[in-house]
Amino acid sequence: MRVLLTGATGLIGRQTARALYAAGHEVLPVSRHGQGGLTCDLLDAGAVDILLARERPEGLVHLAWHAGVADRWTSPANLDWAAATLHLARRFAQHGGRRAVFAGSCAEYDWSVSELSEDSPLRPATPYGAAKAGTGLALCGAGPALNLSLAWGRIFFVHGLGEPRGRLLGDLIAGLRAGERVACTDGLQERDFLQVEDLARALVAVLDSDLQGPVNIASGQAIAVRDLIGEVARQLGGEDLVDLGARPRPASDPARLAADTTRLASIGFRPRHDLTSAVAATLTDGSGPA
Repeated sequence: MRVLLTGATGLIGRQTARALYAAGHEVLPVSRHGQGGLTCDLLDAGAVDILLARERPEGLVHLAWHAGVADRWTSPANLDWAAATLHLARRFAQHGGRRAVFAGSCAEYDWSVSELSEDSPLRPATPYGAAKAGTGLALCGAGPALNLSLAWGRIFFVHGLGEPRGRLLGDLIAGLRAGERVACTDGLQERDFLQVEDLARALVAVLDSDLQGPVNIASGQAIAVRDLIGEVARQLGGEDLVDLGARPRPASDPARLAADTTRLASIGFRPRHDLTSAVAATLTDGSGPA
């Protein structure tokens, strides 16, 4: 397919472009500044209309959203992106689009439930989660009326090359490479992590499938956060620099968030990375041992 990829320069977008090319698709990467692709401000409805009328993609992978590390969870910009996503979907369908995958989030779910399937209750605790949940429900409900085959990928926890400061691994990697001590929580909370290369493959597998509606995008294997921290420290030779338990965990931090990936597995997707190779892939950027 001729696939429009939004958020093409982000942590997930860069790998998704590669996975799309590898699967044989023609990729139309879009970013606000047009780095290596098309330029479009997706918050500008008129610019979106012009782009879609000109390019007429058959497929869409929509990853773009407000990505501020400091205010991602709380920013009112989440409302702008919800509106922009609904507009993009409608215009994509009107201009002949036929298959779309949108990036949702596990933040849509009720985190008092530890084992999360696509049928688990939605009870977002943040403006980010609420905006994603509302957008996903609207799109999944409107898909048939738009004559659009649509999947809503609820992405769990991801890490990969180019982790920014302000995220767990971004701070951990930068600190250890600088030889600094890094204060962490006790790391006993369990999360489902997926290396970004596997995440990109999962998104493309969903695009190429007939799955519709919500789909958990995760590994299906929850691990203790301290295991991920420990593997990063081991590969960087900084195990003695990690202070587990030096930072308190918020009282609202759930003990376990595990994804049921039955729907994703039904189309043949399996992660290629285990913990060791996933961390190695995240660290391999030429700036330190991996």
